[in-house]
Amino acid sequence: MIDKIRDFFKDTKVGKQAWHSYRDRIAALPPDYRLVMNDIQAFMWNIAMDAQVMAVFYSVLDLFEEGAADGRRVLDVTGDDVAEFALGVLQAVQAETWTSKKAKQLNDNVHKQLAALPATEVNQHAK
Repeated sequence: MIDKIRDFFKDTKVGKQAWHSYRDRIAALPPDYRLVMNDIQAFMWNIAMDAQVMAVFYSVLDLFEEGAADGRRVLDVTGDDVAEFALGVLQAVQAETWTSKKAKQLNDNVHKQLAALPATEVNQHAK
């Protein structure tokens, strides 16, 4: 899925222009912000699986540009736990991640299998 999104932006003229504009904005960030932005982007490409990820990137980039313009350190913007920041951003926009997809599949599978068990095979110890 992520490859399809990435390919969409790289393969269309409008997408290419948007991608290059986005990358130019990252390149214009101070070095510490650029480093963290690139790492957050790589992290999110690996776990986010819906089309919202580009909107998330733009939001983080806007936040970083504002923080840099205000003279704040990048970790003052993200906090010391950058992974928690990135996961929080994804959760805030309710982006589906591989982890959330697998967690949902696990729960659905367990409940489906338990429902299919005969009543005599279900633990009846609960009072």
